[in-house]
Amino acid sequence: MDILRDTGTSIDIVSRNRVRPEHFTGEVVFVKQTLDAEFRCLPLAKVELQSPEFGCVITKAAVIDAQLDRGWYLLSNKTHELILEAKRKPNLNAVVTRSQTHKIDPSRSDEKKKEAFPPKEPVAIVEGDATPLSLPPAVREDWRLVEVTRGKLQSAQRGCSTLQACFLQAERGNSDFRVEGEMLFRKLKDHFGNISLQVVIPQVYRDKILALCHEGTSSHLGVRKTKDRLLKHYFWPNCIKEIEGYVRSCDPCQRMGKGNDKIKAPLKLVPIITEVFSKMNIDTVGPLSTSSKGNSYLLTAICMSSRYPDDIPVADISCVSVTDALLEIFSKMGFPREIQSDLGSSFTSFLTTEFFDRFGIKVTHSSVHHPQSNSVERFHRTIKRMLKVLCLESGQDWEKNLPATLLALRTITHVNTGFSPAELVHGKNLRTPEVLLYEHWFRPQEEDSTVTEYIFDLINQMRHCQELAVTTVTETRDKRKTWYDKNAVKREFRVGELVLVLVTSKPNKMAVQWTGPGVIESKLSETNYIVRMEGKKDKTQIYHINLLKPYHQRLERVNLLVNGGGRNQEREAEELTILYPVSDPNIYDFERMKADSALEERLSPTEIESLKQLLCQHKKYFLMILEKLIWLSTILN
Repeated sequence: MDILRDTGTSIDIVSRNRVRPEHFTGEVVFVKQTLDAEFRCLPLAKVELQSPEFGCVITKAAVIDAQLDRGWYLLSNKTHELILEAKRKPNLNAVVTRSQTHKIDPSRSDEKKKEAFPPKEPVAIVEGDATPLSLPPAVREDWRLVEVTRGKLQSAQRGCSTLQACFLQAERGNSDFRVEGEMLFRKLKDHFGNISLQVVIPQVYRDKILALCHEGTSSHLGVRKTKDRLLKHYFWPNCIKEIEGYVRSCDPCQRMGKGNDKIKAPLKLVPIITEVFSKMNIDTVGPLSTSSKGNSYLLTAICMSSRYPDDIPVADISCVSVTDALLEIFSKMGFPREIQSDLGSSFTSFLTTEFFDRFGIKVTHSSVHHPQSNSVERFHRTIKRMLKVLCLESGQDWEKNLPATLLALRTITHVNTGFSPAELVHGKNLRTPEVLLYEHWFRPQEEDSTVTEYIFDLINQMRHCQELAVTTVTETRDKRKTWYDKNAVKREFRVGELVLVLVTSKPNKMAVQWTGPGVIESKLSETNYIVRMEGKKDKTQIYHINLLKPYHQRLERVNLLVNGGGRNQEREAEELTILYPVSDPNIYDFERMKADSALEERLSPTEIESLKQLLCQHKKYFLMILEKLIWLSTILN
């Protein structure tokens, strides 16, 4: 297969019929041709280039449709640099010290020790095969730019179509552009009024200048500082916008992130539950210190209507222990209609799932790494603090202090409802030690009432408490949403959009803050999305929008530049004809259309070839739907 070198292309181009299906990476790239005003989406495939000159180079190429195959592989600047790097890799000999030699071959070290008076001992022993040295990207980029001579730069300026208007302005003499020594410059005035000259960069070297002023030794600074660094010495038309896009689409910068990357979405209000024990939130906490009974974990369940809590100590968080503890909780509160939990293996195992299905309980799972959606997480912080204080005060283990802690939490007024959980569940508050002391001193008289009167009073009181609790919860919820949404930004992702996922636990301070990119597969709600992450065990996962940010993919240019050489004019004109690739290669297949519509029976081979060339060259004037193509072939017949 012939390889066509294009100095104006930043991504390789290959035909679909030369790529196997398993070589497609699942990624896409946006390309732009010279005479096309729109960016087009093409799939990427893994390509292996082999040659006796440089060996084997593995790269990625954009795949165009099969009918656009002209018999060559379009080689871009990036792959050409990989080939040059493979040719000129310098080698360094590996240096092995004495301690390393002993680790590799202890017998040699023992033989040395047997010598009483060894001769002059070397500082280092040079052994092993030559190891290739890969130079840093910044050094390689500097070498490539240094190889550009003044004459090459002048020729590139004259040949760049985007600088022709600048040359015209320089010839008129009424602009900031000027030509000195056949090189185009632009005048720049600094804050002190000093005049300096900026080199006007042609199209072919702009990506290298952008990389030099932002990557490598430039240390990936932000947009403003990258602009300041570049504009001190260089300029080209529309360079400000290109700098902003280059920095915004820098992959290392996006992965490391900044302080303002974590943008929170507006708070989503959840429905208010009015029926007691109809919905419960459950979670586990631990490992705690092992109690006297051998328990190290707590299984917590909270009623979302009354905020009534219950905790069961368990030895482990296996699915058997969790289901046994849930049965104990349900024996006190009854079986709920809905349960919310996280994605822990204790709640997603087959046994636990079957347990919920048997009792008709609907299960809702929280988003990954978003504990704010489950109120039990906040409750755990409170109960752990109370248990630690009681253990410090009494010296007993935490399991013996658990009943007193639960009694205190059940009888205290909750800030959301305005009532204690016991009042909303039992219709009255429980008798606590302070109530017993009060009754001992005050000795209130007991009211004599019939069972019917007591029941009616209890029902009316519970109904009144429930109405007041719903009103209080609504007011508290609205206040919290108003406070939370002050700095919130409403965002939305589309299906197929690339996103980065926040890393919630980093191994060290130098680790990346964002991972990915992943692809949005579907939208579950205003705040939850299903994201596909390649290379993970569970490829699809539910993420909250606060853990996502858009991934800006760098656009690639495809400028088809062909040097005809000694070819005849007819062949040269044929090669220079640019065939526009379709946005989706799977939507239009000429061979399939020809077979389905029986074009070979209706048209001659010359007419079929003319139709193929017509559709390829002027595809934007035709609808790429199969029925329309069949209708078109019928008209031509």
